[in-house]
Formats: sequence, C-alpha cells, structure tokens
Amino acid sequence: MGRAPVSFAPFSLIGIRGRPSAGACACGGNPGVNHAFTVQKIDSAAMDRCPARKTARGGPHRTDGPMTILRTIRCLALRMLCLAVLCLAATPPASAGTLERVRAAGILRCGVTAAGLGLSALDEAGVWRGFFPDLCRAVAIATLGRDDPVVFVEVGAENRFSVLRDRLVDVVMDAATWTQEREHSQDVAFPVVYLFDTQAVMVHRALGIAALPQAAGGSVCVVDGTMAASGIDGWIARSGTRLMVKRFRSTEGALGAFFNHHCDLYTGHRLALHGQRAQSAPSPQDYTILPDAITRTPLSPMVRNDDRAWEAIIRWTVLALLAAEEKGVTSANAAARKSTGDAETRRLLGGVPGFGQDLGLDDGWALRVIGWVGHYGELYDRHLGRRSDLGIERGANALWNAGGLHQAPPLGG
Repeated sequence: MGRAPVSFAPFSLIGIRGRPSAGACACGGNPGVNHAFTVQKIDSAAMDRCPARKTARGGPHRTDGPMTILRTIRCLALRMLCLAVLCLAATPPASAGTLERVRAAGILRCGVTAAGLGLSALDEAGVWRGFFPDLCRAVAIATLGRDDPVVFVEVGAENRFSVLRDRLVDVVMDAATWTQEREHSQDVAFPVVYLFDTQAVMVHRALGIAALPQAAGGSVCVVDGTMAASGIDGWIARSGTRLMVKRFRSTEGALGAFFNHHCDLYTGHRLALHGQRAQSAPSPQDYTILPDAITRTPLSPMVRNDDRAWEAIIRWTVLALLAAEEKGVTSANAAARKSTGDAETRRLLGGVPGFGQDLGLDDGWALRVIGWVGHYGELYDRHLGRRSDLGIERGANALWNAGGLHQAPPLGG
C-alpha cells in the first residue's frame, strides 16, 4: 500500500499566538478537495475589528456606504463561521477522553510551531509541511482513518503549554525538549522522544568564528522562555565567556534580529537551525552552524498529563514507525508484509489481532499510518535527510543497530 497522493486546500483560522479566536478568518478551498486547517497568528490589535480601507490619499475610507456595510456583514459572518468551527472542535462531552472527543468532533487539533524548513513550515499554498505536520497527520490516520481532518494550530514558546492545558489542542508536535521540570510545572506529558537533537549556534560566516569560545565579546540572539535561553545562560556561566544575550519573544523576532546583524550569533536546536538557514536567511551560504553542542535536547510530542490512553496512542504512533524501519516495512511493501512477515511484523500490521485493541484503535491503524508516512527512516529522509533539501545525517536519530539511539520496545510478550 503506497502513499496515496493527497492535495490540500488551506482553510485558515486566525488566532492570537495560537489561541483560536473568532476575530478574523480566511477560507479557501475547492469542492472535492481534502481540506487542511491552519490557525495562524496575528497581532492582537487586528482582532478587534475588520480593518477599514484607506483612500488613495491615505485618508480614511467612508464607513457608512453600502459597499462598506456589505463588507462588514461578510466579515462578521466569516467570524461566526470560524467560531462555529472551533466550538464544534473544542466542546465535546467533558467526561470523554481525548480519543472520544477527537472522534466526536471528527478532527484532530494539532499544535505546531514555525520551526523551520524540514521540521514544520507553511508552503506557498499555506499548507503545513515537515516532520511534525506529517506526524500530526499520522495520528489522524491512526484515530480517524484519514490524514486530512487536522486543524493545525500555530503556537509559540510563550503559549504551547497553556493551549494544551486549556484544551485548545489535542497534541503539540513541536521541537519541545523533554525535561522533568516541564512535566511537573506545566502539567504535560512527553510520550516519546522522536528526535534526538543538541543545542547549537549559527554565526555570520564573515566573522570567521569556528568555535563558540571564539565569539567572546559578541552577542547572541535567543528566544526567551526556551531551553535554548537557559542553555546559553548555563554555557556562559560554565565557560566564563563574556557574551551578551539578547532575548526575544518569538523565533521570528530573534531570527530577524540575527539576520539584520543585531546579533553575532543565534542559538537554538541544531536541526531547526539547518531549516531556518535554508528558509529564512538572505543568503544561506553566508551563515555557519558551529559544531559545538551546548546541551542535549531530546525532543518529544506533548499531551496533557491527565489522559494516559491518549498519551499511549501518541507514543505508539511514533514507535510503530521505528518498529517498521527495524523490520524493513516500508510504505511500498507494508500491505504485503501484513501476511508474509514474522509474527511481530504481522502483529504490527494487523495480521495478528491485538495491536489496536489495547489502544482503543482498530488493528489496521499502523498499516494505514506506515502506508502513508512510511517508516521512521522514510519520514526523516523525506524532510530532514538525504531526500530533502537539508541533507542532515541521521546521527543519533538512526536506529540502535545503525549507531543511533532509536528503538521500539517488543510488540508481544
């Protein structure tokens, strides 16, 4: 069962820092086309009203004419449509578990950040692409049987925990570092490590800096409230290196300052730096990612810590891809291996009953996911590795039997 081609038409819901709102809404799509949903961020001032037009001379446009009234009516109607969509998605029975609420609403609400090319980014059509969005779609395939009923809610470092606590999303697929403190202080659970990463630094090539200690006396841009911020603070304290830290509320702000030469360095997850350089740098060749590893950063999805069954579904969606790679099950041969593989492979693919029951899913869920996403190696290579524009070696993200850290537990016992 190969990966079926899917076309997405964007349906955009605009909210404040990932928090869905009825303030404005841009809709697009064609009948008969699968629809992807996106919640985007805008400035809060734009949420208060439909914007007034200006005349060619820059003065305010009349607001009492029939065309203006018609535009206002359309704007308000569009807001009501957005609110209705979000309310349908966000208000299932309070007593239901997350899986039951997802199925009742018929959509999966997945929080993502604009982490950069390869990890998660909007394409020219306004569709989320990358490692994390594909995992959102994988969860939708596992739980709802299709990849298209996903509401992508764009979140940031400042609110990715609160949107989970407020039940505005069902899962966050993000470059979030799994820490013990976050588990307890933020009331979230980290089901599984899906990327082993390190914190690294990007510099202007013209500065001639080849290692982080050589940046002494310079400045570094970082997103505040992230592990990268605490990581660079810790490195400065340990090394005694004099380095000015400039903190920003958003990735966009920190990167913009760096690319505009307000900082000598920018620090974040190494995998994200590759994508941000390729996607956002004025001239990617003018920037170097240093080999220094400031901290290790095991990245994981995030869910609320009050639903162990849903946490298990997210965990095993990732582990199924790892198990498939170890067993040599690909998107191209998954259907055939359901009946010809060994006992563990047949259990994974639904040929032997039981793999879905304990998760509240049907036994064919992993076969569907692997048929669309491929195994873990296919997913990685498509967005980050040799088949992508980034060409990042797998390193620690290879399987345990190939020099990496990834492995899936046995399926039977």
